[in-house]
Amino acid sequence: MSVATSPEIAEARAALLELGGREVAPIAAAIERLPAVPAFSIMSTASAASRPQWAGMLDDLFDRPVMKAARAGLRNALASTLAGDSLYRNVFFSFVDAVVLWHYAHTGDRRSGPRIELIHRVTLALLNADAPLTALGAPAEPDVAYFHRLRRIGLTRDQAYPLLRRAGRLLGSVEGAVTEQKVSALRGSLLTSYVTFSAQVIAMARARREGRDALTQADVRVGLDGFLTLIETPPAALGAAG
Repeated sequence: MSVATSPEIAEARAALLELGGREVAPIAAAIERLPAVPAFSIMSTASAASRPQWAGMLDDLFDRPVMKAARAGLRNALASTLAGDSLYRNVFFSFVDAVVLWHYAHTGDRRSGPRIELIHRVTLALLNADAPLTALGAPAEPDVAYFHRLRRIGLTRDQAYPLLRRAGRLLGSVEGAVTEQKVSALRGSLLTSYVTFSAQVIAMARARREGRDALTQADVRVGLDGFLTLIETPPAALGAAG
């Protein structure tokens, strides 16, 4: 059965469009294009395997200022829930893991050195992106105060978080069609978590830049568009060595 005729995908697409309207249609189309992207198939398979098989040596990455600031500025899941935070440490680290997985899917590289530098630069660029990346600049490293502000951005206004969840459901249906493994509509998979967490972080960073205290559906669309486009984009297309 093709992606286009899958009833699970059709149902998930309809639910996404019902909530997001015509403005989210390009996101739905981008998700449904993913089976034609070789890197997506690799990401689907690799994310279901043991993480060290694709992560490689990441000590250098976790020594970068952005990661140190995230560790200091974000709480764990339990502490975040008790404090009413909307972003906890593991969500941000999953975003970074998703960038690592993207790079591996395109290059197969697990070494340290230049690979870590590129992953670091892409992570910073996504935190400052209002549109899909076409090149890498030199954005400033976020500090602890940045993450203190980020963790207070609200998720539920304007049906923003439900939109993100419905996009994740469609992504899981597409992933299931690729891997021929059913993905729970409720729990998703590791890959659906990586993509939706990444979109959430990018969306929250956008809201913070614009001085808002809550996400909108527009923020979520920007976050989804940014990371979905990254999946299709090889590192060399960003002007960097793979």
